[in-house]
Amino acid sequence: MQKDGITDDINSLFEKKGGKLDNGQYVVGKVPKKMPTLTDFQKKLEERGNCDELAKLLIPFLRGNSLGIFDCESTITSDAEILNFDMSEIKDEFTKLYASFVILTWVWQKFVLKNKEKKKIIVCDEAWLFLKYQESAEFLVNVARRGRKYNVPLFIGSQFIDEFLSCEER
Repeated sequence: MQKDGITDDINSLFEKKGGKLDNGQYVVGKVPKKMPTLTDFQKKLEERGNCDELAKLLIPFLRGNSLGIFDCESTITSDAEILNFDMSEIKDEFTKLYASFVILTWVWQKFVLKNKEKKKIIVCDEAWLFLKYQESAEFLVNVARRGRKYNVPLFIGSQFIDEFLSCEER
């Protein structure tokens, strides 16, 4: 999606201004532009007119709705040695599963595949949540199997070992 001149060129992610920003800080050199969010994408779909069904399907995933926890600009950089995602404030089981699924997908795309030569480990706590649904259990198995190809082990943590022992996907 091209917004505010954002293209494939890395320099298009920055404004070329320096000086005083709206928040009162002073900056020299490039200033990062505001990145598009899922809400921005959903609004563009509505504007197109022929994407009404998809635009409506995205509504639960927008900020202020039940699954809108990822509708924001990301401040995460995958250059860090250790990445930790704290989901302790998420109390609803399904929302925690959804968040875990999104995070694991991001970790795979932006962390594992980014620098294949660097050794990495993925640790997934509360992995028993994935076993409640066949599709999510298969996703977890897929991450483990694909991880072996890239020499990236998946460690899982759970208080419910019985669910893993009785799971067909193991």
